[in-house]
Amino acid sequence: MSDITTGNFVCIEQTPANVGDRIVGRIIDLVLISVYLYAAGTFLRHTPGFSDDVMQGIYVFLVFLPALAYTFLSELLFDGQTVGKYAMKTRVVMADGSSPTAGALFLRYVCEIVDIWMSCLGLVFILATRRHQRLGDLAAGTMVIRQTDMSRMHISLGEFAYARRGYKPTYDNAAQLSPHQADILRRTVAPDAKASDERIESLAAKVARVMQLPANADWGNSREFLTTVLNDYLYLTTQNRS
Repeated sequence: MSDITTGNFVCIEQTPANVGDRIVGRIIDLVLISVYLYAAGTFLRHTPGFSDDVMQGIYVFLVFLPALAYTFLSELLFDGQTVGKYAMKTRVVMADGSSPTAGALFLRYVCEIVDIWMSCLGLVFILATRRHQRLGDLAAGTMVIRQTDMSRMHISLGEFAYARRGYKPTYDNAAQLSPHQADILRRTVAPDAKASDERIESLAAKVARVMQLPANADWGNSREFLTTVLNDYLYLTTQNRS
């Protein structure tokens, strides 16, 4: 496990993705890219006029370059995941646990030249660092984690109020939270959580801003407020999926 202190000053634990998951995820992505390039190339070769320079230029820009930028574009558009990472339930996050920025993802992508295509140097760093970070992760301030299974979270939180029949959410905009933010709440209000009252109050204030609650809103006890928000989030997201 790896301790991460969030911008809310709440210490949480994230599990870095292991080497096997990352390698298998990379293989899945490479297979997908290979199939894509083969299919696109086969289609274009049977396209009239492909032999001229113009059509070959179109092939480079419309087919090859997007494949080359696949990792960066996927992680940018799908919140730190490629198809391989989705299949292996891993995700790129910032070292503080927040969603990765475009700049961090691009720097991480550029460093693949050294990490992967130059003697797999990144593998050495993954094995040697506590958070299993390759050079690109260290440079960009990112890490790859095992993604929390939200369906299991619903089961583990079955004793919470949201599971009661006829439950009515207090904060309808709790659904605005991301799965990662909900996981931070879950860890913070867990019975064995070690977060101080000051940290809980700081997180409650942050959550209120994310949910765009009035600045003068009185939510009472901060721990109870976070528990209510988490219950509302779980209830609303469950309803949306059903």
